[in-house]
Amino acid sequence: MQLTYQKLGKDHPFFDKVDYLVADGTTPICYKTREGYLPLESDVSSVTVKCTESEVETKPLYVLSFKVNGETEEMTFFSKKKLEKQKEFLSEKAFITDFKTTVYKVVE
Repeated sequence: MQLTYQKLGKDHPFFDKVDYLVADGTTPICYKTREGYLPLESDVSSVTVKCTESEVETKPLYVLSFKVNGETEEMTFFSKKKLEKQKEFLSEKAFITDFKTTVYKVVE
């Protein structure tokens, strides 16, 4: 199962009411709001949240951003140890600068 989070277009009836449409490939599964997840057949204004983010299994995704000769590059890691090792290796290069690490939570 490969979950994707898709922003809704302005023509969608739930635009500005939900954050994302969650899908498995091309098959929609549910909506994601700031409060949690909602089933597809829901009326967003009247449905209570079925699942909160604290109940969803997540893992960290580390994004290392840096510049190589002024050009922005990014690398992603699921392991903080590998991130630190790569960052240490890249920092030895004089032409690689502006390191920044961002951590995201992704659904397992």
